[in-house]
Amino acid sequence: MKARYVIASMFTAGLLVSAGSQAAMPSYMEQSLVAVCKASLSNRPLTFNQTMKDHRINGYRVLPNLVCNGEDIHSFALMNGADRTAKRIQHFVPGTVTIQDISMNQRIEVWFDQ
Repeated sequence: MKARYVIASMFTAGLLVSAGSQAAMPSYMEQSLVAVCKASLSNRPLTFNQTMKDHRINGYRVLPNLVCNGEDIHSFALMNGADRTAKRIQHFVPGTVTIQDISMNQRIEVWFDQ
C-alpha cells in the first residue's frame, strides 16, 4: 500500500515540474506515460482502460496534464482517428464553467409619467 502512495506521488511530482526546467523523469514513469499515449491511439476503450490500470494511473490527475507528441492527449487521440478512446478520455478532462448574469447584460429602461 505504501508503494502505491510513493508511485502516485512520483507521478504527481513529475507532472508538476515546470516546462522550462525540463527535469529528468525516471524511466519507468516515462515508459508508463508513453504506454498511455500509445493506448490512446487504439480505438479500443477497453485497451486504454487496461493500460491505465496496469500502470496504476489516476486519470483525473494525469490525463489533463499529459501531452503526447506536442498535443494534449484528447486532441492527440482525435487527430489520429481514435474517437471512441477520445470519448473515454474526455471524462477525465475538466470542462469549463461560465457564469453569466443576464440582468447585467442589457440596459433596463423604465418610462413613467410625471
